[in-house]
Amino acid sequence: MTKTKKDDALTLKIRELREKAKEKVQGGIIKEFEKHKAQGIYPWEGIWLSSQDIRKVQEMMKKRDKIVFIEVIILFSVLGLFSYVLYRLMKAFLLP
Repeated sequence: MTKTKKDDALTLKIRELREKAKEKVQGGIIKEFEKHKAQGIYPWEGIWLSSQDIRKVQEMMKKRDKIVFIEVIILFSVLGLFSYVLYRLMKAFLLP
């Protein structure tokens, strides 16, 4: 029974310390955000950028996404054509 009371007191102390640490870290993050916001930069993908830079990066990413999509379509087309050629060769030489 005494161990349970000690655990409860210890648990409460740990929770109290955790809340204090959380408030301290949260306050620091909010201060940093407000400082950068006053400068006109915002967090994006782990770095601080201006809104114009964010738009530029997003446009570059859209272009890259289109290129990747086209590459995937070409890959599947080539694989399909290769499979068809192998099927025709197998049908011509292996099957009577």
